[in-house]
Amino acid sequence: MDRDRIDLSALDPSRDAERWEAMVRATAARGMDARLPSARVLAELVAGWRPALALAAAVAVLAWVPSLLAARRDAATAAAAPADPVLSTASWALRARSPTAADLVASLGEDHADR
Repeated sequence: MDRDRIDLSALDPSRDAERWEAMVRATAARGMDARLPSARVLAELVAGWRPALALAAAVAVLAWVPSLLAARRDAATAAAAPADPVLSTASWALRARSPTAADLVASLGEDHADR
């Protein structure tokens, strides 16, 4: 490595104090001119959020509709399907009641009704 130091003072923008201050003031003035009033910013945020909120609500409703239809379909098939023998036995035991012959046949399903 070279031990000689490189002089970068020519790149220092603050070496000319007057020019530096003028540049800082000009930059600050441009920044102040570009600021939006806070009421306008709030209005733009609200205007942007209304469509986004409406879109999110529409997506939520559309996602919910199939589950409602599936719940109705599942309820209809559950009524037609035989009960789970394990769940039936557990519910009889929890209620301390003996199953009837119809309960036993229903828990086994239609294919065991002839046996």
